[in-house]
Amino acid sequence: MKKIVLTWALLALSALGIHAQAQCEFPLTIVIPDQTIDLSPMAKSQLTSKLRQAVTLNGMAGGTRYSNFCIVAYLVETSKHMTGGLRPLVAVTTSLELYVANTRTGDKFGSTYINLSGAGQNDKTAYMASISSLNPQNTALQSFMKATKKKIVAYYDGQTNNIIRQAKSYCTKQDFEQAMYLLTSIPTCINNYDDVEAAILSTFQTYVDQDCTAKINKARQAWNASQDREGAKIAGAYLAAINPAAQCFADAEELADEIHERIGEEWEWAKDMKEFGKEMARSQVELEKMRIEAARAIGEAYAENQPDITINQNFFSAEE
Repeated sequence: MKKIVLTWALLALSALGIHAQAQCEFPLTIVIPDQTIDLSPMAKSQLTSKLRQAVTLNGMAGGTRYSNFCIVAYLVETSKHMTGGLRPLVAVTTSLELYVANTRTGDKFGSTYINLSGAGQNDKTAYMASISSLNPQNTALQSFMKATKKKIVAYYDGQTNNIIRQAKSYCTKQDFEQAMYLLTSIPTCINNYDDVEAAILSTFQTYVDQDCTAKINKARQAWNASQDREGAKIAGAYLAAINPAAQCFADAEELADEIHERIGEEWEWAKDMKEFGKEMARSQVELEKMRIEAARAIGEAYAENQPDITINQNFFSAEE
């Protein structure tokens, strides 16, 4: 049981280290929609990998399945011919069209074209070869990524208040996970990020408070139904999942004491819980950082459970 209670501390402390290393990162989903040419799954995977490297070089996270912004890639064949010799090959020249767009509004935030070429025994291997020729450090590609990042940061600078209001509307609907995702996806380098942090902390507090109340009620029901070791085990599982930042954490401690008095020393959860609560309260600054990173983890989990982004060309508007 002690291991379960300490999970929050271990995850939060680990997250602090990650946060300290971040430099204005934000998620950017890579989307390879259906193409006019027939790309094999391996070719799509190769293209995704190349673009992810280019994105990462500019301090953005390109491995997320769902985000507010996406980079969309289309490979268009511009020429094709057969080479001479005993073993003729299919030689292709392709144009890689890239654009970044807001997946919520459909607004484009920049586009570029990169010419590629390759040869293979058939069309598919030729396309694969052309993709393999793409260098993530390509000058045009890197210039595009840098310019796009500036535009996205500028977007967040101008839309922070609107995003916070939208997150509050999600909270009103009890959709805390989406609210935390929306807030924690905002880059930390924007102007007035203090307002974003305040909104994250407020949302997280409301979330853990409601979650705490629900878990205590379930723990009491389990304990009242069976005041023995089995009942204590079930109740303890609910209590162990309560975040110590919750306002009702003291009520959880009280119930833990009650169970401990009846079960005895072999049920050590109450003691572990009290020590953990004291440890978490030592530094207010560290505690706030832990709460923000916990909210970030909840938001990321929400994004991972969303369906893959699908692209409808008619959805996206002209570039800003």
